[in-house]
Amino acid sequence: MKKYRKNVGIVVFNAKGFVLLGNRISHRSSWQFPQGGMDDKEEPLAAAKRELYEEVGINDAEFVYEVPDWLNYDFPANLDLPHMKGFKGQTQKWFLAYWDYPVSKCKLDIHEREFETVQFFPLKNAGNTVVEFKKEIYKQLIEILRPEIDKYLKNRNESK
Repeated sequence: MKKYRKNVGIVVFNAKGFVLLGNRISHRSSWQFPQGGMDDKEEPLAAAKRELYEEVGINDAEFVYEVPDWLNYDFPANLDLPHMKGFKGQTQKWFLAYWDYPVSKCKLDIHEREFETVQFFPLKNAGNTVVEFKKEIYKQLIEILRPEIDKYLKNRNESK
């Protein structure tokens, strides 16, 4: 019986409350948050920091929130990814990270390049262009993270 692959995802947001999405090289019309698999015995936060650096070159984000539950999605039957053949889908631990720099500071080719480009978008639009089988996860993330982003930015502005 196939199992879920452990994975982490990172929602990076800026001072405007916009979130960083990358346009996937393999699916050019699909924008998504940075995410990636966990190595054996790797803790989720360590994996999130590694993946964020490998995928978009960010190593100075402030991690401000961890989604308490693991979120799962199943792969569609027609998904042709040889390295995922042994899995029925992914179980993901999601993190929220604050990073207020222009996207020109991102380095997309530190590891295997996955994104053609990156851009900040309003959070409410984050699920509009992700691949169909991830849409439910993104819907959940928008609900969970909107109040966390608002709270962080409010506290940040009040402390100035």
